[in-house]
Amino acid sequence: MRAWTADRRGGAATALALALAAAISRRARRREVSARRRTALLAEAGELLDRRDPVGELDALARIAVPELADVCVIDLREGDLLRVAAVAAGDPELARRLRELRGELSTQIDHPAAVALRTGQPQLIPELSADDLARWAPNDPYLRFMRETGYRSAIVVPLTARGETVGSLGWVRLRSSAPYGEGDVDFARELARRAGVAVDHARLFGALRETEAELRAVVGVLAEAVTVQRADGEIVYANRAAAELLGAPDEHTLLARGSARAWEGFDVRDERGEPVDPERLPGRRALAGERAPEPLLLRVTERATGEVHWRLVKASPVFGADGRPRLAVNVIEDVTEPRRAELKQRFLAQATKLLASSLDTQVTLEKVAWAAVPELADWCAVDLPDERGRLQRVATADVEQGRRVRDRLVVGGHAREGELPVGPPHVMATGRSELHARIDDALLRAAARDSAQLAALRRVGALSALVVPLVAGERIIGTITLGTTRDSGRRLNEVDLELAEELGRRAGVAIENARVHGERVLIASTLQDALLPPRLPEIPGVSIAARFRAAGEASRVGGDFYDVFAVPGGWMAIMGDVTGKGAAAAAVTALARHTMRTAGQYEPSPARVLARLNEAVLAAERSQLLTAICVRLTPVLGGRLQLMVAGAGHPPPLLVRPSGEVAPVDATGTLLGAFARGTWADTTFPLEAGDSLVLYTDGVTDTGGEHERFGSARLEALVAEAAGSDADALAARIDGALRDFQSGEQRDDMALLVLQASGGAAGAASQAAVLGQARG
Repeated sequence: MRAWTADRRGGAATALALALAAAISRRARRREVSARRRTALLAEAGELLDRRDPVGELDALARIAVPELADVCVIDLREGDLLRVAAVAAGDPELARRLRELRGELSTQIDHPAAVALRTGQPQLIPELSADDLARWAPNDPYLRFMRETGYRSAIVVPLTARGETVGSLGWVRLRSSAPYGEGDVDFARELARRAGVAVDHARLFGALRETEAELRAVVGVLAEAVTVQRADGEIVYANRAAAELLGAPDEHTLLARGSARAWEGFDVRDERGEPVDPERLPGRRALAGERAPEPLLLRVTERATGEVHWRLVKASPVFGADGRPRLAVNVIEDVTEPRRAELKQRFLAQATKLLASSLDTQVTLEKVAWAAVPELADWCAVDLPDERGRLQRVATADVEQGRRVRDRLVVGGHAREGELPVGPPHVMATGRSELHARIDDALLRAAARDSAQLAALRRVGALSALVVPLVAGERIIGTITLGTTRDSGRRLNEVDLELAEELGRRAGVAIENARVHGERVLIASTLQDALLPPRLPEIPGVSIAARFRAAGEASRVGGDFYDVFAVPGGWMAIMGDVTGKGAAAAAVTALARHTMRTAGQYEPSPARVLARLNEAVLAAERSQLLTAICVRLTPVLGGRLQLMVAGAGHPPPLLVRPSGEVAPVDATGTLLGAFARGTWADTTFPLEAGDSLVLYTDGVTDTGGEHERFGSARLEALVAEAAGSDADALAARIDGALRDFQSGEQRDDMALLVLQASGGAAGAASQAAVLGQARG
């Protein structure tokens, strides 16, 4: 019996040991399973919180804890001094709904475990909740009743922290049916809360960033300026509505889908000089290349579909990354079409006016009219004026392509009379009304062509648009200007261009008329000036004669300097004078002086008496002009010599030049002519030997201006002394050449020069008879 009992006791001990071992094994397995489950829960929470919007996944995070870790899970987030319920989970959805509804917000200063954890940053473990605990926790009576009815038993509350700041709390509650929490549960709750806190903080930052981005997009979206953003590889990553409209896209998304390479699709893009734009020149590309402040670029943008021209100002600023390299380029594209057009109009008209006023030569002016509009306004230009029969003739052209044939232009020109064709220059010439052809089709070409040959030529041009405006001078239409564009540029002329061309037509018409009138005045003045000088110098036996004359100032104004050589009884007379002023009044006195001195020389042998007669004539004519003069009488005498008699009236004294180089001014002083009724004039007589020269000149010679001083009489005397022994023409040429070399700037005064040189063959009966015979004739 005892043996049996002992055996039974030994067996019981063995069974107990086995049972205990099995229990320990089960608890170990449960702990292992629990650890694995908790690890899986942490991984699941990590995946959940790695999503783009962790705040939106807090409800899912709360559900992870239920029912494995808690019967009720509450996540609160801090908003200032309050805690607000962000997420609730429970095994019974109705319980979760009632908790959210009844709990409400909590002050961070109360005794609630969530508030305490928030303030202290420490976890709160309440293994067994008492009635007093529930009373302290409840923010209101309905919530207190809810906790009692639900059966709150145990709780853990841990803070949610990130970057040293507590952003909320994570709370777990177990009910009466579950075991209370222990210290081991706190560590797991803290790890889960740490991950959730960091994710919530990130979510708040991303939320603030998205809010700022949304505000920025809203602000940029309503800007009138077009804004685009390019990343480092040049692709567009943002564009506002204005950018889409400016670049011809229906919306921002379409523009982004095009990409930077096709952003300007549908446009011909050139710089302000009309040159194609390399994409690398765009400010955005330069900003991405490292330029901190790239220069803005002005673009002339032509819509290929319509030919309409716009002006865009492109500016860019780089956005640098932490490494100092450009990460983004922000582009601002401004529509400056209207101010640019106004600026171009003013500049164009100012430049055109200056250009047209720069010449009074008719043909030069016509060429300037044509080039005034090319290439700024059009690709080509033609100017037509009527000939004496009224037929329009092309008188000037300009083309951006110099080699293009002028006859291949939308200009009727040539042989058409006014009104013969329904469009084009003859029609505008006849009606005075401008024409704008914004789109040129074949019907228009047929209407403008006078024959099949011209129609074929016009078709070869490839013209897109053209306009014709009248050239207006006062109330008269004196011609037409035709402007055109071709497919090469893609530009189309419009109403703005027509208005500008009409203004050009008015200004050009005045300039052409002024040039024409000036040309007529120059012709008249030239003819009159020639009439006031001898057409050729006479041949005088024993005397060589040379002359030089250069008028100063405007070619349309007749000068007052004159000279003449003519036969008188018993000899010859040479005269030179200088009338004050220029123009018609001076020409009238010049003509009066020559006529009077020629007439008086026929019966007055004394040069002084000739000057007296001229003084009387000038006073009698009641002219306001004064004049100076020199009168020389040449008389052949026996011995091969010439006898000279000289008288002067306020004129520079002639120079007597001997072959030896001796130079002496001739005493020929006298009263200025036209100034006084009575004057004093005296004759000076001296022989002119063979080789001697008498140089007569006006004050335009000595008054010739150099860089620092006048040419002067001393320099003139030294010059003729060096040239002594030269023949008359060589001496005159030497003086004229020295004056040209010395002169600085424009010639200020007329210059007349007359050289009389004795050759030694003036004496003898034959010569005297010849002189007397010429005088009688």
